[in-house]
Amino acid sequence: MNTLTNYFANDISPTTKKWLHFLSLIGVVLASFSSHWLSEIKDSSTSPYLGEMGIFIILQFSLMAVFMLLAWATSPSSLKLKDYKLILLAAVIARVALLGVTPYTSNDVDRYLFDGRIAYEGIDPYRVSHDAPELIELRAQWQPPQEHAKYVTLYPPVALSLFALASSAGVEHAQLAWSAILLLSGLLTLYFSFRVLQHIDKLKHLSLVALSPLLILETGVGLHLDALSTLTVTIAIYLWLQQRFAACGFIVGIGMSLKILPMMLLLPFLFWLFGKKAIKTSVILVASTVTTALGIYVLAVLLSYHPIGSISVFFEKWRFASPLFNALDSFLSGYQLLIALLNIAVVVCLLIGLVSFSSARSKVQNCDLAICLQLALAIPLMLSPVLFPWYLMPLIPLLALRPNIYLITWTLLMPLTYEVISDFLCCQQWMPAQWPVIFIGVLYLITTIKLTHWLYTNKVELLGLFNADNKKVCDPL
Repeated sequence: MNTLTNYFANDISPTTKKWLHFLSLIGVVLASFSSHWLSEIKDSSTSPYLGEMGIFIILQFSLMAVFMLLAWATSPSSLKLKDYKLILLAAVIARVALLGVTPYTSNDVDRYLFDGRIAYEGIDPYRVSHDAPELIELRAQWQPPQEHAKYVTLYPPVALSLFALASSAGVEHAQLAWSAILLLSGLLTLYFSFRVLQHIDKLKHLSLVALSPLLILETGVGLHLDALSTLTVTIAIYLWLQQRFAACGFIVGIGMSLKILPMMLLLPFLFWLFGKKAIKTSVILVASTVTTALGIYVLAVLLSYHPIGSISVFFEKWRFASPLFNALDSFLSGYQLLIALLNIAVVVCLLIGLVSFSSARSKVQNCDLAICLQLALAIPLMLSPVLFPWYLMPLIPLLALRPNIYLITWTLLMPLTYEVISDFLCCQQWMPAQWPVIFIGVLYLITTIKLTHWLYTNKVELLGLFNADNKKVCDPL
Protein backbone atom coordinates (compact mmCIF):
# COMPACT_ATOMS: atom_id res chain seq x y z
CA MET A 1 0.00 0.00 0.00
CA ASN A 2 2.91 2.34 0.67
CA THR A 3 4.18 1.61 -2.84
CA LEU A 4 0.84 2.67 -4.29
CA THR A 5 0.64 5.91 -2.35
CA ASN A 6 4.31 6.72 -2.98
CA TYR A 7 3.83 6.22 -6.73
CA PHE A 8 0.98 8.71 -6.87
CA ALA A 9 2.86 11.09 -4.59
CA ASN A 10 6.13 11.13 -6.51
CA ASP A 11 5.78 9.69 -10.01
CA ILE A 12 2.85 11.58 -11.52
CA SER A 13 2.34 15.27 -12.12
CA PRO A 14 0.24 17.32 -9.65
CA THR A 15 -2.30 18.13 -12.39
CA THR A 16 -2.79 14.46 -13.28
CA LYS A 17 -3.04 13.60 -9.61
CA LYS A 18 -5.79 16.21 -9.07
CA TRP A 19 -7.79 14.95 -12.03
CA LEU A 20 -7.48 11.34 -10.91
CA HIS A 21 -8.59 12.37 -7.43
CA PHE A 22 -11.61 14.23 -8.81
CA LEU A 23 -12.58 11.33 -11.08
CA SER A 24 -12.31 8.87 -8.20
CA LEU A 25 -14.76 10.96 -6.17
CA ILE A 26 -17.16 11.09 -9.11
CA GLY A 27 -16.82 7.31 -9.41
CA VAL A 28 -17.80 6.75 -5.77
CA VAL A 29 -20.86 9.00 -6.11
CA LEU A 30 -21.98 7.29 -9.35
CA ALA A 31 -21.50 3.86 -7.79
CA SER A 32 -23.70 4.98 -4.92
CA PHE A 33 -26.42 6.25 -7.27
CA SER A 34 -26.40 2.88 -9.07
CA SER A 35 -28.12 1.51 -5.96
CA HIS A 36 -31.40 2.96 -7.25
CA TRP A 37 -31.14 0.79 -10.36
CA LEU A 38 -30.23 -2.30 -8.35
CA SER A 39 -33.12 -1.61 -6.00
CA GLU A 40 -35.53 -1.53 -8.94
CA ILE A 41 -34.24 -4.91 -10.14
CA LYS A 42 -34.76 -6.41 -6.70
CA ASP A 43 -38.33 -5.05 -6.51
CA SER A 44 -39.25 -6.51 -9.92
CA SER A 45 -39.95 -10.23 -9.75
CA THR A 46 -39.99 -10.36 -13.56
CA SER A 47 -36.67 -8.62 -14.15
CA PRO A 48 -34.32 -10.70 -16.36
CA TYR A 49 -31.42 -9.46 -14.22
CA LEU A 50 -32.74 -10.78 -10.91
CA GLY A 51 -30.64 -13.93 -11.15
CA GLU A 52 -27.52 -11.80 -11.62
CA MET A 53 -28.01 -9.57 -8.58
CA GLY A 54 -25.14 -11.17 -6.69
CA ILE A 55 -22.72 -10.32 -9.51
CA PHE A 56 -24.06 -6.76 -9.75
CA ILE A 57 -23.65 -6.23 -6.00
CA ILE A 58 -20.09 -7.55 -6.07
CA LEU A 59 -19.30 -5.26 -9.02
CA GLN A 60 -20.78 -2.27 -7.21
CA PHE A 61 -18.72 -2.90 -4.08
CA SER A 62 -15.59 -3.63 -6.11
CA LEU A 63 -15.84 -0.54 -8.29
CA MET A 64 -16.48 1.69 -5.31
CA ALA A 65 -13.50 0.11 -3.55
CA VAL A 66 -11.24 0.81 -6.53
CA PHE A 67 -12.37 4.44 -6.59
CA MET A 68 -11.86 4.68 -2.82
CA LEU A 69 -8.30 3.37 -3.09
CA LEU A 70 -7.57 5.75 -5.96
CA ALA A 71 -8.92 8.67 -3.93
CA TRP A 72 -6.77 7.58 -0.99
CA ALA A 73 -3.65 7.26 -3.15
CA THR A 74 -4.19 10.73 -4.66
CA SER A 75 -5.39 12.37 -1.44
CA PRO A 76 -3.59 15.55 -0.33
CA SER A 77 -1.07 15.28 2.50
CA SER A 78 -2.47 18.14 4.51
CA LEU A 79 -4.08 18.93 7.85
CA LYS A 80 -6.30 21.72 6.53
CA LEU A 81 -10.04 21.25 6.20
CA LYS A 82 -10.19 23.09 2.88
CA ASP A 83 -8.03 20.42 1.24
CA TYR A 84 -10.57 17.71 2.07
CA LYS A 85 -13.78 19.52 1.18
CA LEU A 86 -14.25 17.55 -2.05
CA ILE A 87 -13.80 14.22 -0.26
CA LEU A 88 -16.30 15.23 2.41
CA LEU A 89 -18.76 16.54 -0.18
CA ALA A 90 -18.58 13.31 -2.18
CA ALA A 91 -18.97 11.29 1.03
CA VAL A 92 -22.08 13.21 2.07
CA ILE A 93 -23.67 13.01 -1.40
CA ALA A 94 -22.98 9.27 -1.63
CA ARG A 95 -24.72 8.73 1.71
CA VAL A 96 -27.68 11.09 1.27
CA ALA A 97 -28.36 9.65 -2.21
CA LEU A 98 -29.27 6.32 -0.61
CA LEU A 99 -32.01 7.67 1.63
CA GLY A 100 -35.18 5.75 0.80
CA VAL A 101 -33.52 3.07 -1.36
CA THR A 102 -35.13 -0.35 -0.93
CA PRO A 103 -32.59 -2.75 0.67
CA TYR A 104 -31.32 -5.43 -1.69
CA THR A 105 -28.36 -6.96 0.16
CA SER A 106 -30.36 -8.38 3.08
CA ASN A 107 -33.77 -8.27 4.76
CA ASP A 108 -32.46 -7.61 8.26
CA VAL A 109 -34.27 -4.27 8.42
CA ASP A 110 -37.63 -6.08 8.27
CA ARG A 111 -36.60 -8.06 11.33
CA TYR A 112 -35.43 -4.90 13.11
CA LEU A 113 -38.67 -3.04 12.53
CA PHE A 114 -40.95 -5.92 13.45
CA ASP A 115 -39.02 -6.55 16.67
CA GLY A 116 -39.31 -2.83 17.37
CA ARG A 117 -43.04 -2.82 16.66
CA ILE A 118 -43.57 -5.76 19.02
CA ALA A 119 -41.84 -3.78 21.77
CA TYR A 120 -43.78 -0.64 20.82
CA GLU A 121 -47.04 -2.57 21.30
CA GLY A 122 -45.97 -3.48 24.85
CA ILE A 123 -45.03 -7.09 24.12
CA ASP A 124 -41.64 -8.52 25.10
CA PRO A 125 -39.81 -9.54 21.87
CA TYR A 126 -37.24 -11.40 23.99
CA ARG A 127 -39.99 -13.86 25.01
CA VAL A 128 -42.42 -13.79 22.07
CA SER A 129 -41.32 -15.08 18.65
CA HIS A 130 -42.73 -13.82 15.36
CA ASP A 131 -44.95 -16.87 14.88
CA ALA A 132 -46.80 -16.34 18.17
CA PRO A 133 -50.63 -16.41 17.79
CA GLU A 134 -51.02 -12.98 19.42
CA LEU A 135 -48.98 -11.43 16.61
CA ILE A 136 -51.14 -12.62 13.71
CA GLU A 137 -52.51 -9.15 12.90
CA LEU A 138 -49.15 -7.41 13.31
CA ARG A 139 -47.43 -10.07 11.23
CA ALA A 140 -49.94 -9.64 8.41
CA GLN A 141 -49.37 -5.90 8.45
CA TRP A 142 -45.54 -5.80 8.75
CA GLN A 143 -44.62 -8.97 6.81
CA PRO A 144 -41.41 -9.94 8.68
CA PRO A 145 -39.04 -12.51 7.12
CA GLN A 146 -40.35 -16.06 7.34
CA GLU A 147 -36.93 -17.52 8.15
CA HIS A 148 -36.91 -15.57 11.44
CA ALA A 149 -40.41 -16.57 12.53
CA LYS A 150 -39.39 -19.21 15.09
CA TYR A 151 -36.91 -17.09 16.99
CA VAL A 152 -37.27 -14.34 19.57
CA THR A 153 -35.16 -11.23 19.09
CA LEU A 154 -31.41 -11.37 19.66
CA TYR A 155 -30.70 -7.62 19.74
CA PRO A 156 -29.59 -5.74 22.90
CA PRO A 157 -31.87 -3.19 24.61
CA VAL A 158 -30.54 0.04 23.06
CA ALA A 159 -30.85 -1.46 19.59
CA LEU A 160 -34.40 -2.60 20.35
CA SER A 161 -35.36 0.86 21.62
CA LEU A 162 -34.16 2.41 18.35
CA PHE A 163 -36.10 -0.18 16.36
CA ALA A 164 -39.20 0.74 18.35
CA LEU A 165 -38.58 4.43 17.70
CA ALA A 166 -38.42 3.84 13.93
CA SER A 167 -41.44 1.52 13.95
CA SER A 168 -43.49 4.16 15.75
CA ALA A 169 -43.67 5.96 12.39
CA GLY A 170 -46.01 3.23 11.16
CA VAL A 171 -45.59 0.48 8.61
CA GLU A 172 -45.53 2.91 5.67
CA HIS A 173 -42.79 5.17 7.02
CA ALA A 174 -40.84 3.01 9.49
CA GLN A 175 -38.15 2.02 7.01
CA LEU A 176 -37.59 5.62 5.97
CA ALA A 177 -37.37 6.61 9.65
CA TRP A 178 -34.76 3.90 10.24
CA SER A 179 -32.88 5.03 7.13
CA ALA A 180 -32.80 8.58 8.51
CA ILE A 181 -31.44 7.35 11.86
CA LEU A 182 -28.67 5.43 10.10
CA LEU A 183 -27.92 8.34 7.75
CA LEU A 184 -27.42 10.58 10.77
CA SER A 185 -25.16 7.97 12.39
CA GLY A 186 -23.14 7.67 9.16
CA LEU A 187 -22.64 11.43 8.94
CA LEU A 188 -21.63 11.57 12.61
CA THR A 189 -19.15 8.73 12.02
CA LEU A 190 -17.70 10.78 9.18
CA TYR A 191 -17.41 13.86 11.42
CA PHE A 192 -15.76 12.09 14.35
CA SER A 193 -13.43 10.18 12.02
CA PHE A 194 -12.30 13.51 10.60
CA ARG A 195 -11.67 14.84 14.10
CA VAL A 196 -9.75 11.72 15.13
CA LEU A 197 -7.53 11.70 12.03
CA GLN A 198 -6.93 15.43 12.34
CA HIS A 199 -5.87 14.94 15.95
CA ILE A 200 -3.26 12.30 15.07
CA ASP A 201 -2.06 14.04 11.86
CA LYS A 202 -3.41 11.32 9.56
CA LEU A 203 -6.07 13.14 7.56
CA LYS A 204 -4.51 11.73 4.40
CA HIS A 205 -6.32 8.47 5.29
CA LEU A 206 -9.76 10.10 5.49
CA SER A 207 -10.84 8.54 2.16
CA LEU A 208 -10.71 5.07 3.73
CA VAL A 209 -13.61 6.06 5.98
CA ALA A 210 -15.38 8.74 3.95
CA LEU A 211 -15.56 6.67 0.75
CA SER A 212 -15.68 3.15 2.21
CA PRO A 213 -18.09 0.89 0.28
CA LEU A 214 -18.89 -1.00 3.45
CA LEU A 215 -19.81 2.14 5.38
CA ILE A 216 -21.73 3.77 2.53
CA LEU A 217 -23.63 0.78 1.15
CA GLU A 218 -24.20 -1.26 4.30
CA THR A 219 -25.55 1.85 6.00
CA GLY A 220 -27.67 3.22 3.16
CA VAL A 221 -28.65 0.02 1.34
CA GLY A 222 -28.27 -2.76 3.91
CA LEU A 223 -29.68 -0.52 6.68
CA HIS A 224 -27.67 -2.48 9.20
CA LEU A 225 -27.49 -1.82 12.92
CA ASP A 226 -23.71 -2.10 12.64
CA ALA A 227 -23.67 1.51 11.39
CA LEU A 228 -24.57 2.61 14.93
CA SER A 229 -22.00 0.24 16.39
CA THR A 230 -19.42 1.86 14.09
CA LEU A 231 -20.40 5.29 15.40
CA THR A 232 -19.84 4.25 19.02
CA VAL A 233 -16.40 2.84 18.15
CA THR A 234 -15.46 6.11 16.41
CA ILE A 235 -16.69 8.30 19.28
CA ALA A 236 -14.90 6.07 21.80
CA ILE A 237 -11.61 6.55 19.93
CA TYR A 238 -12.21 10.30 19.79
CA LEU A 239 -12.87 10.50 23.54
CA TRP A 240 -9.85 8.28 24.24
CA LEU A 241 -7.60 10.72 22.38
CA GLN A 242 -9.16 13.57 24.34
CA GLN A 243 -8.33 11.63 27.53
CA ARG A 244 -11.97 11.76 28.60
CA PHE A 245 -11.90 8.24 29.96
CA ALA A 246 -15.20 8.23 31.86
CA ALA A 247 -17.03 9.44 28.74
CA CYS A 248 -15.13 6.89 26.66
CA GLY A 249 -16.31 4.09 28.97
CA PHE A 250 -19.86 5.42 28.79
CA ILE A 251 -19.84 5.23 24.98
CA VAL A 252 -18.33 1.73 25.04
CA GLY A 253 -21.16 0.73 27.39
CA ILE A 254 -23.71 2.18 24.98
CA GLY A 255 -21.98 0.34 22.12
CA MET A 256 -22.18 -2.96 24.03
CA SER A 257 -25.92 -2.39 24.36
CA LEU A 258 -26.21 -2.04 20.58
CA LYS A 259 -23.91 -4.90 19.63
CA ILE A 260 -21.34 -6.64 21.80
CA LEU A 261 -18.31 -5.98 19.56
CA PRO A 262 -17.35 -2.48 20.89
CA MET A 263 -16.59 -4.12 24.25
CA MET A 264 -13.37 -5.45 22.71
CA LEU A 265 -11.95 -1.91 22.67
CA LEU A 266 -11.40 -2.29 26.41
CA LEU A 267 -8.75 -4.99 25.92
CA PRO A 268 -6.04 -2.82 24.30
CA PHE A 269 -7.20 0.29 26.16
CA LEU A 270 -6.73 -1.31 29.56
CA PHE A 271 -3.39 -2.94 28.82
CA TRP A 272 -2.09 0.33 27.39
CA LEU A 273 -3.14 2.09 30.62
CA PHE A 274 -1.50 -0.68 32.67
CA GLY A 275 1.67 -0.04 30.70
CA LYS A 276 1.44 3.60 31.76
CA LYS A 277 0.73 2.50 35.35
CA ALA A 278 -2.51 4.49 35.14
CA ILE A 279 -4.46 2.18 37.45
CA LYS A 280 -6.90 4.86 38.59
CA THR A 281 -7.73 5.71 34.99
CA SER A 282 -8.24 2.03 34.23
CA VAL A 283 -10.72 1.74 37.08
CA ILE A 284 -12.59 4.81 35.84
CA LEU A 285 -12.78 3.39 32.31
CA VAL A 286 -14.02 -0.02 33.44
CA ALA A 287 -16.43 1.37 36.04
CA SER A 288 -17.96 3.76 33.52
CA THR A 289 -18.41 0.98 30.96
CA VAL A 290 -19.86 -1.56 33.38
CA THR A 291 -22.14 0.98 35.09
CA THR A 292 -23.55 2.12 31.76
CA ALA A 293 -24.14 -1.36 30.32
CA LEU A 294 -25.46 -2.74 33.60
CA GLY A 295 -27.75 0.27 34.05
CA ILE A 296 -29.25 -0.24 30.60
CA TYR A 297 -29.93 -3.94 31.20
CA VAL A 298 -31.35 -3.30 34.68
CA LEU A 299 -33.68 -0.68 33.20
CA ALA A 300 -34.79 -3.20 30.58
CA VAL A 301 -35.58 -5.73 33.32
CA LEU A 302 -37.48 -3.12 35.34
CA LEU A 303 -39.55 -2.45 32.23
CA SER A 304 -40.49 -6.16 32.28
CA TYR A 305 -38.21 -7.21 29.43
CA HIS A 306 -36.01 -10.30 29.49
CA PRO A 307 -32.97 -9.07 27.51
CA ILE A 308 -31.37 -12.40 26.72
CA GLY A 309 -32.96 -13.36 23.42
CA SER A 310 -31.90 -15.97 20.89
CA ILE A 311 -28.24 -15.07 20.29
CA SER A 312 -27.13 -18.60 21.29
CA VAL A 313 -29.63 -20.13 18.86
CA PHE A 314 -28.40 -17.82 16.09
CA PHE A 315 -24.81 -18.99 16.44
CA GLU A 316 -25.90 -22.59 16.83
CA LYS A 317 -28.07 -22.67 13.70
CA TRP A 318 -26.30 -20.31 11.27
CA ARG A 319 -23.04 -20.79 9.35
CA PHE A 320 -21.68 -18.31 6.85
CA ALA A 321 -18.30 -17.24 5.41
CA SER A 322 -16.20 -18.27 8.41
CA PRO A 323 -13.20 -20.31 7.21
CA LEU A 324 -11.59 -20.73 10.64
CA PHE A 325 -14.78 -21.95 12.29
CA ASN A 326 -15.56 -24.22 9.33
CA ALA A 327 -12.08 -25.75 9.45
CA LEU A 328 -12.35 -26.51 13.18
CA ASP A 329 -15.95 -27.68 12.85
CA SER A 330 -14.90 -30.28 10.28
CA PHE A 331 -13.00 -32.37 12.86
CA LEU A 332 -14.22 -31.06 16.24
CA SER A 333 -17.70 -30.94 17.70
CA GLY A 334 -19.59 -29.84 20.78
CA TYR A 335 -17.42 -28.87 23.73
CA GLN A 336 -14.21 -29.74 21.85
CA LEU A 337 -14.99 -27.05 19.30
CA LEU A 338 -15.93 -24.55 21.98
CA ILE A 339 -12.74 -25.23 23.96
CA ALA A 340 -10.61 -24.87 20.81
CA LEU A 341 -12.21 -21.51 20.00
CA LEU A 342 -11.79 -20.31 23.57
CA ASN A 343 -8.13 -21.35 23.60
CA ILE A 344 -7.48 -19.42 20.39
CA ALA A 345 -9.34 -16.40 21.78
CA VAL A 346 -7.39 -16.45 25.06
CA VAL A 347 -4.00 -16.75 23.31
CA VAL A 348 -4.75 -13.94 20.87
CA CYS A 349 -6.18 -11.70 23.61
CA LEU A 350 -3.04 -12.24 25.71
CA LEU A 351 -0.89 -11.31 22.72
CA ILE A 352 -3.00 -8.19 22.11
CA GLY A 353 -2.60 -7.28 25.76
CA LEU A 354 1.15 -7.88 25.62
CA VAL A 355 1.63 -5.71 22.54
CA SER A 356 -0.69 -3.00 23.89
CA PHE A 357 1.33 -2.97 27.10
CA SER A 358 4.56 -2.75 25.12
CA SER A 359 3.28 0.14 23.01
CA ALA A 360 3.04 2.17 26.19
CA ARG A 361 6.37 1.11 27.73
CA SER A 362 8.97 -0.08 25.28
CA LYS A 363 10.32 0.67 21.84
CA VAL A 364 9.10 -2.05 19.50
CA GLN A 365 9.34 -1.62 15.74
CA ASN A 366 6.01 -0.75 14.08
CA CYS A 367 4.27 -1.00 17.44
CA ASP A 368 1.22 1.11 18.16
CA LEU A 369 -2.17 0.87 19.79
CA ALA A 370 -4.09 1.15 16.49
CA ILE A 371 -2.99 -2.31 15.33
CA CYS A 372 -4.05 -3.77 18.68
CA LEU A 373 -7.46 -2.12 18.40
CA GLN A 374 -7.90 -3.56 14.92
CA LEU A 375 -6.95 -7.05 16.03
CA ALA A 376 -9.12 -6.83 19.16
CA LEU A 377 -12.23 -6.17 17.09
CA ALA A 378 -11.20 -8.62 14.37
CA ILE A 379 -10.66 -11.72 16.49
CA PRO A 380 -14.32 -12.24 17.55
CA LEU A 381 -15.34 -11.91 13.90
CA MET A 382 -12.70 -14.40 12.76
CA LEU A 383 -13.83 -16.94 15.37
CA SER A 384 -17.54 -16.44 14.77
CA PRO A 385 -19.48 -19.14 12.86
CA VAL A 386 -21.30 -16.33 11.05
CA LEU A 387 -19.53 -13.52 9.25
CA PHE A 388 -21.51 -11.20 7.01
CA PRO A 389 -19.78 -8.29 5.23
CA TRP A 390 -21.43 -5.63 7.39
CA TYR A 391 -19.92 -7.15 10.54
CA LEU A 392 -16.63 -5.50 9.48
CA MET A 393 -18.06 -1.97 9.54
CA PRO A 394 -16.70 -1.03 13.02
CA LEU A 395 -13.21 -1.92 11.78
CA ILE A 396 -13.21 0.77 9.07
CA PRO A 397 -12.55 3.81 11.33
CA LEU A 398 -9.75 1.79 12.96
CA LEU A 399 -8.31 0.96 9.54
CA ALA A 400 -7.79 4.66 8.84
CA LEU A 401 -5.72 4.99 12.03
CA ARG A 402 -3.14 2.57 10.67
CA PRO A 403 -3.85 1.30 7.13
CA ASN A 404 -2.51 -2.17 6.37
CA ILE A 405 -2.92 -4.41 3.38
CA TYR A 406 -4.39 -7.32 5.38
CA LEU A 407 -7.37 -5.45 6.79
CA ILE A 408 -7.94 -3.62 3.50
CA THR A 409 -7.94 -6.95 1.66
CA TRP A 410 -10.40 -8.43 4.17
CA THR A 411 -12.85 -5.58 3.55
CA LEU A 412 -12.44 -6.09 -0.21
CA LEU A 413 -12.99 -9.87 -0.07
CA MET A 414 -16.05 -9.98 2.19
CA PRO A 415 -18.50 -8.52 -0.41
CA LEU A 416 -17.65 -11.50 -2.64
CA THR A 417 -19.93 -13.51 -0.35
CA TYR A 418 -22.86 -11.62 -1.86
CA GLU A 419 -22.80 -14.14 -4.72
CA VAL A 420 -25.40 -16.00 -2.64
CA ILE A 421 -27.94 -13.22 -3.30
CA SER A 422 -28.57 -14.33 -6.90
CA ASP A 423 -30.12 -17.71 -6.05
CA PHE A 424 -31.82 -16.31 -2.96
CA LEU A 425 -33.70 -13.58 -4.86
CA CYS A 426 -34.61 -15.56 -7.95
CA CYS A 427 -35.16 -19.02 -6.50
CA GLN A 428 -35.40 -18.56 -2.68
CA GLN A 429 -32.40 -20.86 -2.26
CA TRP A 430 -29.68 -20.06 0.28
CA MET A 431 -26.68 -21.90 -1.15
CA PRO A 432 -23.41 -20.03 -0.41
CA ALA A 433 -20.48 -20.92 -2.67
CA GLN A 434 -17.18 -21.96 -1.09
CA TRP A 435 -14.78 -19.99 -3.29
CA PRO A 436 -15.16 -16.68 -1.36
CA VAL A 437 -14.56 -18.57 1.90
CA ILE A 438 -11.38 -20.10 0.44
CA PHE A 439 -10.06 -16.65 -0.49
CA ILE A 440 -10.82 -15.35 3.01
CA GLY A 441 -9.19 -18.42 4.55
CA VAL A 442 -6.00 -17.88 2.53
CA LEU A 443 -5.95 -14.27 3.77
CA TYR A 444 -6.30 -15.48 7.39
CA LEU A 445 -3.36 -17.85 6.86
CA ILE A 446 -1.13 -15.17 5.32
CA THR A 447 -2.04 -12.69 8.07
CA THR A 448 -1.31 -15.27 10.78
CA ILE A 449 2.11 -16.00 9.26
CA LYS A 450 2.91 -12.29 9.07
CA LEU A 451 1.84 -11.65 12.68
CA THR A 452 3.80 -14.67 13.89
CA HIS A 453 6.90 -13.44 12.07
CA TRP A 454 6.47 -9.97 13.63
CA LEU A 455 6.12 -11.44 17.12
CA TYR A 456 9.22 -13.59 16.61
CA THR A 457 11.23 -10.66 15.26
CA ASN A 458 10.31 -8.49 18.25
CA LYS A 459 10.33 -11.19 20.95
CA VAL A 460 13.29 -9.71 22.81
CA GLU A 461 11.69 -6.27 23.09
CA LEU A 462 8.30 -7.72 24.00
CA LEU A 463 9.65 -10.04 26.69
CA GLY A 464 11.83 -7.28 28.08
CA LEU A 465 9.10 -4.69 28.33
CA PHE A 466 8.50 -5.26 32.05
CA ASN A 467 11.91 -3.76 32.75
CA ALA A 468 11.39 -0.84 30.36
CA ASP A 469 11.12 2.72 31.51
CA ASN A 470 7.59 4.03 31.69
CA LYS A 471 7.86 6.64 28.98
CA LYS A 472 6.09 7.26 25.70
CA VAL A 473 8.16 5.96 22.83
CA CYS A 474 5.36 5.01 20.45
CA ASP A 475 2.48 7.00 19.06
CA PRO A 476 -0.53 5.90 21.17
CA LEU A 477 -2.48 5.60 17.94
